[in-house]
Amino acid sequence: MVDLPHSAVPGVLVDPPWSKAAKSETTPVVISGLTPPGPGALTWAEGELEEWIKKARLGVFVHYPDDDPFWDHARSRFLSGETDYGHQAVELVIGPERAFGDLLPLFLERADESSWRGINLHLLDDYRLMPLVARYGVRVRELALRAARRRPVDNGEVLLPYLDVEVAQLMADWLVRLKSARDVGRRWLLRHGVNAVPYLVPDAVGGRRAARDKAAAGLRLIAQEHGRDAVVQAAGVHGDQAADAVAELLDAEVAAVPVKAPKIPTWLEVAALPRPVTAAGELDDVLVHNLIGLLMLAQEPPMPEREALRAACTGLAEFAWAIFEAWQSAGEPNGNAWVLTQLGQLGDDDTVRRAAPLVRHYIATRKHLKAARVVDDVLARIGTDAALVQLNLMTRRSFPGGAREDARLALVEAARRRGLTDDQLADRLVPDLGLDADGTLLLDYGPRRFVVGFDEQLKPFVTDEDGRQRKTLPKPGVQDDRGLAPDAHRRFTAMKKDVRAVAADQIVRLETAMVTGRRWTAEDFRTFVVTHPLIRHLARRLVWTAGTEPFRIAEDGTFATVEDEAYVLPSDALIGIAHPLRFDAQTWSQVFADYEILQPFPQLTRPVAVLDEDAHRARRLARFEGATTSFGAVLRLARQGWERAYPLDSGVEPGIFRPVGDRLYIAVELDPGIVAGEPDSFPEHTIRRVQVVTDLGSWWWDTLEAEDPDAPLLGDLDPVIVSEVLVDLATLS
Repeated sequence: MVDLPHSAVPGVLVDPPWSKAAKSETTPVVISGLTPPGPGALTWAEGELEEWIKKARLGVFVHYPDDDPFWDHARSRFLSGETDYGHQAVELVIGPERAFGDLLPLFLERADESSWRGINLHLLDDYRLMPLVARYGVRVRELALRAARRRPVDNGEVLLPYLDVEVAQLMADWLVRLKSARDVGRRWLLRHGVNAVPYLVPDAVGGRRAARDKAAAGLRLIAQEHGRDAVVQAAGVHGDQAADAVAELLDAEVAAVPVKAPKIPTWLEVAALPRPVTAAGELDDVLVHNLIGLLMLAQEPPMPEREALRAACTGLAEFAWAIFEAWQSAGEPNGNAWVLTQLGQLGDDDTVRRAAPLVRHYIATRKHLKAARVVDDVLARIGTDAALVQLNLMTRRSFPGGAREDARLALVEAARRRGLTDDQLADRLVPDLGLDADGTLLLDYGPRRFVVGFDEQLKPFVTDEDGRQRKTLPKPGVQDDRGLAPDAHRRFTAMKKDVRAVAADQIVRLETAMVTGRRWTAEDFRTFVVTHPLIRHLARRLVWTAGTEPFRIAEDGTFATVEDEAYVLPSDALIGIAHPLRFDAQTWSQVFADYEILQPFPQLTRPVAVLDEDAHRARRLARFEGATTSFGAVLRLARQGWERAYPLDSGVEPGIFRPVGDRLYIAVELDPGIVAGEPDSFPEHTIRRVQVVTDLGSWWWDTLEAEDPDAPLLGDLDPVIVSEVLVDLATLS
């Protein structure tokens, strides 16, 4: 193989970190005696404080009123030590002030007592620490810091809101030294940004080499996000000399730290891998070995270098996937976390399509950590629209374990960066599949052409030049163009596969929008519904509303009333899918029948129901309680917007629930319940309770006849949601 000229490939491949000798450094400016500022205010992301408090409700405590004697007994058990340390932490958050308001000092003392030491900190996981931090803030800062130092991977996140010199030093240390907690350090530094700079500067210009390097790494990361000048200005609180020293530090080339060349694992046959290609040709053996070594390093290449690789080389995604397949063929040996990470570093949309099914595979084989890593390290890291589409699909399907939550968090973060709600993000994630603006696809065979359209379920069909409709595209014949026809057929095959992956989800998404009352602005409605090449095929088969008057979308994209008169959409209108409880579905049914319009989901023929007078003033739907249902009926609801409760300690899922508002649910308790992993163990179940609740912690499922006093009455809920619940529950009996 001919060696490539070094100018044809990125420098990081020619001169990898392990090939660099330690460079002589210019003598750094050392400024002694700088004093970091005092602790700053806790900094919370949007909604984070409430989410951390909510974690305490995942305990096993009954939702008793504050004046209930239960809390007096709980206080006695707390004082005597009968309650274990982890549950004490929960009681301090969810218990009433009258019972636990003075017990925090005792709780903190027990962390230091020899009889409690070690055992207590072991019992404090993030689900117990996070609520404590959210409730007590700086009062539990020392405890949070000690727990995080002891178990950075499990408890490091609890320090994210704090801003002080000890936490800053710890986060800089994790960023540089601790692979397992590096992401926490990075998140802390980016969260606090320039506000963290004054806490890092004393070490960054101090005399201790190790501390200086760590603080400098933290400052450089903040500078990447907020700019060099912002960091220098923030450093100015320590004086002009310190600001100048920080500027010099940021401008200086980072001295090479000696790196040991990674040893390529024996399961990876390098010669069998496809070679990435540059403009000058394939990478040679040395460069391929260097590329693998870079991917194996604990700390990924800096963004400019990674982007330089992508710009200079093609075939990187195929190269990364071949490494993954080799690892998979070897039995996925442990100690090779870099394999999934490099898929995210070098992958593309094709990688997304191949990697997404791995989440289901790993969950089915009880490899939940790997499933989570595919979500976080592969799909979320690739971050293209195709990757976000897959993450969005995972949030709407029955993914057990943490994968569904991981996918949701990845999408939430993407939406936050763009200032979008989850629904607005989902609008933007619908692929156009390469369709033309009118929602069709022209396939050219040379002497003949075909146009692809879609039915009410987004199943593609083909129309030939004579207007005859075919169920599928014919295979290329001998008279067809040998270049055009095979390409067109492959394009149709790929499009069918892609639309099959999103069709059902888009139909469910629109049906959910009808039930929840979601609204689009006029601009978003036109952009992401009316003119979207794929969604338009569904949208024109539904009745919409911009307030009180329903309308439909005609074939040409204009709007029409039930009398077939033109409808002008107000520019400030909020548009939604009309629910049959809110309009005259019977009259509209005749219009759709006249035009032979089939609907993607029941709207005009959808059954509706209302509460009786007694149920209006209650929190329970007594009419369904005591009935017998089958496990099959329960599982059907679990595929139609209802969710299965998390298994209790016995491994039994005690029921199902459906969100009916913000942190508001209709919960259905079943007896004996669904056995996790073996749903058919009990063919029949008795419906014990159907109730409105605000909290789905195990306290409710475990407690006989408990009622949530914070929950609204059924009559106060949205009548559309209530109708949906009543219709669904009627299918159980």
